[in-house]
Amino acid sequence: MKKVVLLLVLGLSMLSFAESHNGVVYVKPGATGTGASWSDALGDIQAAITLARTENPSARKDVWVAAGEFTITTAISINDSVNVFGSFAGTETAVSQRARVENGNPWDFSNPTIIRASGSRVVQAGGHLDMETVFDGFILTGGNGAGSVLAGSGGAAVARGKVVYQNLIVRANTTTGTGSGAGIIMTGGTVRFCLIENNVHTTAGNGGGGIFSNPPAGYPSYIEHNVVRNNSSNFRGAGIGVQGSEMTYISNNRIYNNTAADGTTFKPGAGIYSNSANNRIINNLIYNNTGGTAVYYNGGNFFNNTVVKNVGGMYLAGNTINVSNNVVWACATDVTGATATSITGAANATWVVSNNATYNPMPTDKSWTLADNIQLSSNVSNGDVVEPAPGTVGSGPKFRKVTSFLGVALDDAQKANLDSANWDLNSTSPFVNMGKVVETVVVDFAGLNRPQGFPVAEAKYDIGAYELPYFTVVAGESASAQGQIYSALGELLPENYSQGYARDALLELFFLPLTTNEIARAYYTVSTDGGLTFTGREVDFKSEIDKDGFWRTHVKESFKVSVVWVGNTAVSNLFDKGIRCSGLNGQIQVSGVKTGEQVEVFSLSGVRVANLSAASSEIAIETVPGAYIVRVAAGVQKVIVH
Repeated sequence: MKKVVLLLVLGLSMLSFAESHNGVVYVKPGATGTGASWSDALGDIQAAITLARTENPSARKDVWVAAGEFTITTAISINDSVNVFGSFAGTETAVSQRARVENGNPWDFSNPTIIRASGSRVVQAGGHLDMETVFDGFILTGGNGAGSVLAGSGGAAVARGKVVYQNLIVRANTTTGTGSGAGIIMTGGTVRFCLIENNVHTTAGNGGGGIFSNPPAGYPSYIEHNVVRNNSSNFRGAGIGVQGSEMTYISNNRIYNNTAADGTTFKPGAGIYSNSANNRIINNLIYNNTGGTAVYYNGGNFFNNTVVKNVGGMYLAGNTINVSNNVVWACATDVTGATATSITGAANATWVVSNNATYNPMPTDKSWTLADNIQLSSNVSNGDVVEPAPGTVGSGPKFRKVTSFLGVALDDAQKANLDSANWDLNSTSPFVNMGKVVETVVVDFAGLNRPQGFPVAEAKYDIGAYELPYFTVVAGESASAQGQIYSALGELLPENYSQGYARDALLELFFLPLTTNEIARAYYTVSTDGGLTFTGREVDFKSEIDKDGFWRTHVKESFKVSVVWVGNTAVSNLFDKGIRCSGLNGQIQVSGVKTGEQVEVFSLSGVRVANLSAASSEIAIETVPGAYIVRVAAGVQKVIVH
């Protein structure tokens, strides 16, 4: 699985608001102190929360919990505005000092704090809070939903309005009775930057293997930037289940390897089961889940999601629906892939289904408003398809790396394949520039601004969770420089000429010294702010310039090209050396060269079109009209052939 470094950056940036200004109550496993310092720590998290809460909200303290394991038999209750942070080594003086695993995810701490429940859930909020309260940096495991509220639901945790669960691992929890949400149940609040895995819902209720959201009016739920994987439900909504009268926002999550099944009977919503009228689901990766459907959607906006390689497609039902800019590809009714499925559903004349990419054609008997959907020519191939069917796109999606199987991983080889999947787009993908404008979707799965393109004013949206990035390349010399830089089209680039390139696009530049010497150094400086300034690392590429002066590279970041030219004697053209070059009637005519001298001719796109030894002092080289560079030992000259 591709690591998204942006998630870690965002996770860290949100800690600043939560740094305590009123003091800290310290906790260590097995400690017996007062909580006044790390060396005098309490040994009980609940006691620390109670101690940190005062009558004056502005004077309430935070609770910091050191690494180690706590076993609890009664659910920990969150108190209003008492932030609780775990995974400290036990020496820190700031939340931001907690050590994290190198190149890890936001929930990967070097010194984890584990809270293991024995006969209860792990953590809960008894009701909606008045002030935002954070619970951050723990592994929650072993919970069964037993607590003083919502009994049987929320195996590990209960979220309420103003509760923020972030940077958590919620692993191996269950429901009891008719509970919902084996990992977390939400009646409002936020779950972000968490790993939700291996949670098991085995009762009826409303389902929800990983998360179940059921927010009442006035308390929306936010599910953002999480990984939801390996969860199960024998009823519905193995990854995420949604109910409720208030909005649930589900954005930028990676939802995969979840199973909605009761024995051999598939159930709906292996990835997401949304059974309420007004939700917003944006920029999610929903792949390799197994169920009757990967997504069951009963109302709201479903924008820019990538739904691929699932057993089960997408089913639309019920309320007002807008489904736009999504990919639903390589889904089938079972692991054999024999029967493909994409977007299906009930009939409703109010629904809008536009700018989506699927293998099965959109149904035309449902009265949906259909516009600008594209049909892929294969439900299997991620590459080119020979002789595509009429009306289909003649290539696969061109994802950067796809999984090789449908549904959940069944063995170690498939699990390894699953972890390496990358659903980002190649520059040749048919999804590029095929989306519609959606005002509420301003970034993609990785946090990249939408839309991308060059010129910016002409940029268009892409289909799916990812937007193909564009990078800025700056190149070109001043009129007084001792050399020139040309584009692949033979255009002389003025000083600091700026151009946008899609990621991995081929960049070709031609470097023409106007001196008797060569290039001393050629390098580019990387931009660290998206192409606004260039102050990052310097990368030398002189060794990559071929003997004819051409440099070719694939653009993967924004940068500015710089050249150090050597020599002070300008040779702007061969005329100064007594050599005449002209272009007329399809010929380049050269006079004044020495017999036997090597003469080379290049197009300005970098192709050598002639290479000969002069038989006399005057030669004529046949060519088509265009711009060329003539090179001999004495120097070079640009020639236009009419």
